[in-house]
Amino acid sequence: MQDFRNLKVWQKAHELALLTYEVTAEFPREELFGLRNSLRKTAVDIAAAIAEVSGKDSDAEASRTLGYAIALANRLEYFALLGRDLKMINDAAHADYSGRVVEVRKMLSGFSRNLA
Repeated sequence: MQDFRNLKVWQKAHELALLTYEVTAEFPREELFGLRNSLRKTAVDIAAAIAEVSGKDSDAEASRTLGYAIALANRLEYFALLGRDLKMINDAAHADYSGRVVEVRKMLSGFSRNLA
């Protein structure tokens, strides 16, 4: 498989991870190890899972890892919704962020289908 940095889905996931750090930068201090950390870790884990796929020996292994990344994207979307509902992410930022999460999830699904 090719270098993960050349995969469009990884590039989008990496951009999402960077955006996550921006979106959560102003979270309250008491959320340092709560929702803020959960959002950041989950976003980074999505990009890391895609990078991991490029080193898998089989399509079946890669497909399982992509399934995990899709589950992480679902989790990230929920965390973002929770952040909005707790008034830590404003509506406009949430709409943009959530749209990017959905875009990455769709790309992951397409990538997974191409392996099958």
